[in-house]
Amino acid sequence: MNHTATDRSNVLVMHHDPLLSAGLVAALRQHAAFEVFVGDIETASPDEPRIDVVIADYCHAMRLIDPAVRAAHRPLAAARIMALTSNDREADIRRAVEAGVHGYLLLGGPLSELIEGVTTVAHGVRYLGRSVAQRMADSLTRASLTSRETEVLRLVMTGESNKAIARRLNIELGTVKSHMTAIMTKLGATSRTQAAGIASARGLVEERVLDRPAPLAARARPIASRMQLA
Repeated sequence: MNHTATDRSNVLVMHHDPLLSAGLVAALRQHAAFEVFVGDIETASPDEPRIDVVIADYCHAMRLIDPAVRAAHRPLAAARIMALTSNDREADIRRAVEAGVHGYLLLGGPLSELIEGVTTVAHGVRYLGRSVAQRMADSLTRASLTSRETEVLRLVMTGESNKAIARRLNIELGTVKSHMTAIMTKLGATSRTQAAGIASARGLVEERVLDRPAPLAARARPIASRMQLA
């Protein structure tokens, strides 16, 4: 392939859902600013074009923010990573942004937001979708759990009683009860069950159910040979 337009951005779609990938490629190809590819780092060739932006599901995005992973695949060495995912849990969004994901969009948003996001990230500026930005802004108004409170809450979510938690953490039963009072106050919960549900919905305790990557058998062809679906 010849790439002569210096103002065009090479965009790689790397999503585990093949139908979604096809839709993304078709949508992005409507814009002359993008040269669009679809593929996977497992089959990338060192001779393929340099990629500017990767649109990936959460799992792929979190893997690709590791510079060592991208350095091992030369076309992706300088790529900026945009997560496109159904994962709207504030703690997971924060982990991704803090780890270095350049853009974060939720599935189901408007096409205009996708185009704006890819364009912004391609120019080196971070981008959060509107609903993501609102979620993160809301999270700033909430009190954070301490590390000990998080430990207690994690055990609550596995069904442990206060006595069992005290034994597991080697602390007094009264201390566990104090932590539970603080946890419920911070989460606005009125029961242990409600606190566990809120924590799960917000992703405050790592028990992640994220986008699933495609099985290895589906990663068969190089990026260039799978580009620009007709």
